[in-house]
Amino acid sequence: MRLFLFVCLILVSNNSKSQILFAGNQIVEGYLGLPNMARFSGGINFFTSEISTGEITRFRGIAPSGIRYSYMISENLSFGFDLMYNSSNVTTSTTDTIYNGITGQWTYQQTTNQTLTNRLRFHARMNFHIPTGRPESDSYFGVGIGSNNRWIKSYENNVFVEEIKGSEAAVLPFSMRLCYGYRYFFGYNWGISGEVGLGGPLISIGASYKL
Repeated sequence: MRLFLFVCLILVSNNSKSQILFAGNQIVEGYLGLPNMARFSGGINFFTSEISTGEITRFRGIAPSGIRYSYMISENLSFGFDLMYNSSNVTTSTTDTIYNGITGQWTYQQTTNQTLTNRLRFHARMNFHIPTGRPESDSYFGVGIGSNNRWIKSYENNVFVEEIKGSEAAVLPFSMRLCYGYRYFFGYNWGISGEVGLGGPLISIGASYKL
């Protein structure tokens, strides 16, 4: 983290301007993220007592998406928040072979497991803006820290099994984000944005509005 901050300070020290953004500006942007990592988990949920490793037969959900707000403290530094929400609804199916000692025959038993997960994170964010050489664009490194709220429900063969939330549903009571972002403004107010990072969406795209 110290190395990250040091690099940011070196980059912003080379130029005192942040192109289209100046002290006192406010930026609001909504964004959609991808991918939804629950799609690749194979139905495994380590926070519940019922762990299913069967084949995913149905998946629905929202990848980490939300809204960001930034206030330009100076031409090189902004502070704000990032509100992220994502969900997943994973249905898996497993087939077990059971031997019946009375009949002497093997039978097949299919089990369906469903896990519904909702996650909400609120981050305080600080962005270090980097000169791009283009007056209509903005480039930055961002770091955020905040809450880590989850709600998980599990079902087996459409019968409710358990619900966990709060500290039981998260490895850590807080979450963090480290990212790089880029904005391009078509005019004074409207622009598009993109961000890559860890601790939230790997990739996100959105629309920016400068107040």
